[in-house]
Amino acid sequence: MNFMTPSFFILSIFLVAVLLFYLFRKQYESQVIPSTLLWQQVMNEWQATKWWRKLQHHLLLYLQLIILFLLMLALVRPYIGLNELSGEHIVLILDTSASMTTEESENTTRLELAKEQAIELVDKLDNQLLTVILAEETPTILFSNEPVNQETITEIEQVQPSFQHANMKKTIPLAIQILSGTTGEIHVFSDAVKKEQIDQTLLTNKLVVHNIGTSNDNIALHTFGVVQNNEGISGIVTVYNESDEERLVTISIENENDILYTLEELIEPRKLVQLPISNLPSHTYYNARLTTPDDYKADNHLVAFLGQNTTPSIHLIGDINPFTTKALSYFSEDIVQYDKNTTVTQSNAVYVLEGVPEKEWPDGPSIIFEPELNGAFQVKEKKTLTEAVEKLKDDPLFQYVDMSEVYIQSSFPYVQSELETLLTSGDTPLISKGYYKGHPIVFIGFDIADTDWPLHASFPIFLYNAITFLYETQDTLGYLKPMQQFTFAHPIGTTKSTIVNEHGDEILSLSLDEADFKAPSSPGLYRIISENNEVLSEKLFAVTIDPQEKYIQPKTSFTLEVEDSKNSSQERPNEIWPWIALFALLILFIEWEVYRRGISNR
Repeated sequence: MNFMTPSFFILSIFLVAVLLFYLFRKQYESQVIPSTLLWQQVMNEWQATKWWRKLQHHLLLYLQLIILFLLMLALVRPYIGLNELSGEHIVLILDTSASMTTEESENTTRLELAKEQAIELVDKLDNQLLTVILAEETPTILFSNEPVNQETITEIEQVQPSFQHANMKKTIPLAIQILSGTTGEIHVFSDAVKKEQIDQTLLTNKLVVHNIGTSNDNIALHTFGVVQNNEGISGIVTVYNESDEERLVTISIENENDILYTLEELIEPRKLVQLPISNLPSHTYYNARLTTPDDYKADNHLVAFLGQNTTPSIHLIGDINPFTTKALSYFSEDIVQYDKNTTVTQSNAVYVLEGVPEKEWPDGPSIIFEPELNGAFQVKEKKTLTEAVEKLKDDPLFQYVDMSEVYIQSSFPYVQSELETLLTSGDTPLISKGYYKGHPIVFIGFDIADTDWPLHASFPIFLYNAITFLYETQDTLGYLKPMQQFTFAHPIGTTKSTIVNEHGDEILSLSLDEADFKAPSSPGLYRIISENNEVLSEKLFAVTIDPQEKYIQPKTSFTLEVEDSKNSSQERPNEIWPWIALFALLILFIEWEVYRRGISNR
């Protein structure tokens, strides 16, 4: 036991004072009594008196001394050890990634264990503020600067896995920023955080990483793909045995409820193997399912979409710039040129339009150059640009496309309310993408003749990316990460649109007034079902976990101290003086009762 204010021991002088008062209390003189009868009566009463009444002659003294001693002891503020949580503010980081769904025991995942440990730690808080951050691709603050109560504990208990990759490079700096200007600690509840991931130069507070779990019993499907060629449809699946034992792995290739192909392979521990698949029947998609039991289910299922087996036909409508025609010729041998006023209807085609009125746009995926005035996008008269071009985001359309040296003299300003703008000059949109009447389009608001872009190597690359975007989005939405934002244009006349899983269960009802949505968190195959006058149409997409989440080997827990941390002077000892003061009050009540009984018996 230690004491925070030992100087109050000087108050022990009051104990001596009480003893002195007792010793010098008023004394009674002895009187000579001629008769022995009174003595006999007094002795009989004394012997008949209960033992505690005998003790009562000195009990008040003992109780008063005990009370004074306890009060003095409370003033010196004794404590036993130190509180594990120092500082004024505690920040907890909960990893909600896919690997945290690994089962460590029957029906108990790492995330459940993390929440239990977090709540145990929260129970130790002593009037400190609490912040909880969910470690996801983009960190989410569950609550901030809150005192501990039942509501905050309930919020922690209700945390669910996001299946996203836990981006600790963003989450930990956010926690550090929250603690700036105050004292406290950061506690991370994860399973695979390493010291190398943390920039220790940013640390201003103590960081404790609780890596949870021991299991590495995992068979992971890393990749799965199918392709159609002259010999039919074949595929390949990549499997990794992360466990410490050799495992017999069984994988079934399915479509709907039909098993199309079965694979069995004996895989050594820590071994990655590729298993070929042949002679598959033709389907839009295929499911690869691991039927071998393990402790981690999130990487036991993959979806592969059968891509188009032919290149698209490219239909050029209007006065297409020769540079554009030349660049497109590298991507397809099937290029057809049409006059401006020609009506074209062709499946398996991508349209490239230049100077074509909106009412004559074909029904299909299109690249729009030099749009005509007005229309749905409120195109204005051409104006000269005064600012450099700027990419607003790293979109797949601009993969390997450098626009920093491209000069654009003028453009047609337009309103891009239904499109996503990717390239601008100041406030003027130049290139946008999105959906028009249910079909993907790339909208280019300038004339190729007004730019030197065709002279740069990035121009044909951009066209290739645009053709790929338009062609691949006709049947499916492709692959999405858990909770990823995506754009979907509802077909014209849609009255209801929902996302359902592969079992037909409704996951989400989509608003018909919006085009941006968030993918489900659980991995798997999903459909967007659009209803139009009882006619149903669907688009498929698959949610897949991040490749980094296909490993579950837990790392070792660790603590990072900061030498200059203010927490060193803000340690919170486990004080026991409130209990001592409460005990002193109880003794005082007893002393009052003893005194009352003594008065009443006189």
